[in-house]
Amino acid sequence: MDQRVEIQTLIATEDHELAYMRGTGNRLVVSLGGVGTKPEEMPPFEFVGTASQGGANHAILVTERARTWMNSPDLPEAIVKEIETVVAREAIDEVVALGNSMGGFMALVLQTLTRVDTVVALSPQFSMHPKVVPEETRWQKWRRRFPTYRFRQVPAPQDGTLYLVLHGDTPEERIHWARFPLAPQTFNHFILRGQSHDLVGKLKKIDIMGPLLQRAMDAKTRQVRRLLEGHFTVLRREDLPKAEQKAPIYPATLGQETADDKV
Repeated sequence: MDQRVEIQTLIATEDHELAYMRGTGNRLVVSLGGVGTKPEEMPPFEFVGTASQGGANHAILVTERARTWMNSPDLPEAIVKEIETVVAREAIDEVVALGNSMGGFMALVLQTLTRVDTVVALSPQFSMHPKVVPEETRWQKWRRRFPTYRFRQVPAPQDGTLYLVLHGDTPEERIHWARFPLAPQTFNHFILRGQSHDLVGKLKKIDIMGPLLQRAMDAKTRQVRRLLEGHFTVLRREDLPKAEQKAPIYPATLGQETADDKV
């Protein structure tokens, strides 16, 4: 199959961009971008090739200059409108939301706004609200600019949606993953021992990013876990020792934002 799939602009404003890649199948993948590494620029689209799979999937790509974690006054509605347009026009029978860090949080929020069958979230924050995660001091530049908090925290899992959520186990990550609810079997929350917020970088380095996301989008959770266990110590969140189940209180300096801070 020809791997070159045209990226068609759907919306391009000073604040955000949405694009579409036509597919041949009945799956739509919505790839929600993260903060990126250049704060003064629009972040690049993420997981473009994985989302499209060479034109097998329809794909909607989302990026936002303001980095509001879905708290923009109009971005959530714009995303939902484009999803529902593609679903109706292309007779879509499966919608996957995919994202890393901020994009993972957005994917977890999106499933409360429109139909999402599968959510794949890598290193998502549980919240950016200072009253919910008072220990979190990263990404302050963006948090201070939020117009409001439309979504204070990750919503409860929705019936009919399958979830795959991955986190590392460093103290900064525990701020977030320890606040996720202990959820039903459809909420597959894996903790990777010895890993940090940059799971994507690690997965790319060991060359399993593509195969992992392919299995995740295909809802092959056991295969995802087996693939991860070939490289990491992997535990389901509910199988962690009780001492690790609750979010601890850390010194205020933990996770302090630096010039190299990124998601």
